[in-house]
Amino acid sequence: MNIDFHWLENRIFHRTLNDEEKRFLAGIIDLVEFQPGESILVQNEPGGALYLLYSGRADVLQQFADMEVRLNGVGEGAQLGDMSIIDERDASATIRATEPCKAYKLNRDALSRLLYSHDDIARDLLINTLRNMSGVIRDLNQSNAAAHSYIQGRRV
Repeated sequence: MNIDFHWLENRIFHRTLNDEEKRFLAGIIDLVEFQPGESILVQNEPGGALYLLYSGRADVLQQFADMEVRLNGVGEGAQLGDMSIIDERDASATIRATEPCKAYKLNRDALSRLLYSHDDIARDLLINTLRNMSGVIRDLNQSNAAAHSYIQGRRV
């Protein structure tokens, strides 16, 4: 498999990886592909993997009151599945490809090996996870404010 280390360095790790780190990552990362309509993650099913969206776009969907609600769209550089990896619970949303997608996949075992053997890579991945979650929380705050404004009669 051909891994685009330049992309990983720029989009995920924010630094240059050394040759040993590249060899290690090459042994634990899988490149997976999804066609439009295919699910990357499914709500209420085990996650068990972290996906780094290399290309394509996908919708973040959630079942609510017998209907599927689109929460957001994600594109290149998105990190998916992090919540399931961190809290070891089922996926909180469905991620469905809206166009052909390629993603780097790290399963739970690969992440465990990474955490215990390569501190620098693990730290960089954790920082990326925190950046990702920070962006999600900011988006939720804005959506929450808009919903409250609407409920209070001030339509934006």
